[in-house]
Amino acid sequence: MKFKPFKAPAGTSDVLPDDHDYFTFIKKIIRHRFRQSGFRRIEVPIFEETEAFHRSLGTDTEIIKREIYSFEDPRGREYSLRPEMTTGIVRSFIEHKMYEGALPVELYSIGKCFRFERPQSRTKRAFWQFGGEVLGETDPAIDAQIIYLGHNILEALKIRENCELKINTIGSPEDRKKFIEALANFYAGKERSLSPASREKLEQGKYLELLNARTEDEEVLVEMAPKITDFLSPESREFFDQTLAYLNSFGIEYTIDPALVRPLEYYSHTVFEFREKGLRNKILVGGRYDGLIEKMGGPAGMGGCGFAAGMERIVDLMKRNEIEPPRKDILEVFVAATGLIAKKHALPILVKLREEGFNSVGVLGKTSMEEQLKRAAKFKVPYAILMGDLEVKKGKLIIRDMKLGKSRTIEAKDVVEEIKKLFPPKVKKS
Repeated sequence: MKFKPFKAPAGTSDVLPDDHDYFTFIKKIIRHRFRQSGFRRIEVPIFEETEAFHRSLGTDTEIIKREIYSFEDPRGREYSLRPEMTTGIVRSFIEHKMYEGALPVELYSIGKCFRFERPQSRTKRAFWQFGGEVLGETDPAIDAQIIYLGHNILEALKIRENCELKINTIGSPEDRKKFIEALANFYAGKERSLSPASREKLEQGKYLELLNARTEDEEVLVEMAPKITDFLSPESREFFDQTLAYLNSFGIEYTIDPALVRPLEYYSHTVFEFREKGLRNKILVGGRYDGLIEKMGGPAGMGGCGFAAGMERIVDLMKRNEIEPPRKDILEVFVAATGLIAKKHALPILVKLREEGFNSVGVLGKTSMEEQLKRAAKFKVPYAILMGDLEVKKGKLIIRDMKLGKSRTIEAKDVVEEIKKLFPPKVKKS
């Protein structure tokens, strides 16, 4: 009976060794840039009480209605896998009373999130996300610094030149309420110009989501539609103007996009996106969410601001622009041995090479020397050490240059020193 092989669940993917080189590089950049800016790392559970997400994201959003993975535990309690990181981090900020310490609290996170979305090349049901949050303070200078930090990370990843920064304000909740009323009046009677998906949003009263145009007709409507800037209070306008002034002091290029909004209920004031140039692909997104801490049961008057980015999207962008991550685990030496006596002598040599910091593999299986050399070629090692029982009896072994196909015989006791001569000096790994 032949068993059917399994595949990864739809919308998920394996992070294979070659891709781990990208992930390792991205994580290194993230950790360095965040620590440089005073952020400390936090990890929260991959699932929270479902009600926590209802409270933060709103019960009528796409995430809650169609995308959230929810389940009931054996005791009948409702939990959900996190679709984003901010809710859990804010919950932790409140639960552990971080607000009683020095403010603002600057936190960063790296972890997996889950959304039941239609699987596509850029949309996964399980994906890696990193982000940063500044909690407990409201100041336009924080918004500018958060945007600069996102810019700095993308620059260190060598993809900033492939992205464009879009920025906008959605004002206070009061400003947004007036804006939404104006959108409702504007879109009334324009159903025929909308796609089926947008007509559904119109019927559901999700007017902000209509600004995410999908067709040419919808783009025309967005151009004609009311703009949030026409409904800002003097205080909201001043907050945005100051944010831009601080941003200008960094010398970062950006474009104000009046159509840029956030349908999630917890956003207010500044919103921004780093998009792939010429496309609408979002690479890093964020904004301010004053009021969320109070909404989640924390003290009133504490602001919040942050951003998040999907790591798979960054890897995809790096690959398409032929940006290679540094690779530190490239194999350098293959140790080939045939015969029981040779293997017993080869294993200590293999271990010693590893202890000296050389990435080494070998002494595998019961194959012939010819087959082992074929393996060495597949591993793409620059050098191979060859030894059989005869070489061991003579106290010798062979070093082979795999690229040139040339071999030379040396004293077995000198092998480590001879290998060191073939590579730049290394610091011994702990």
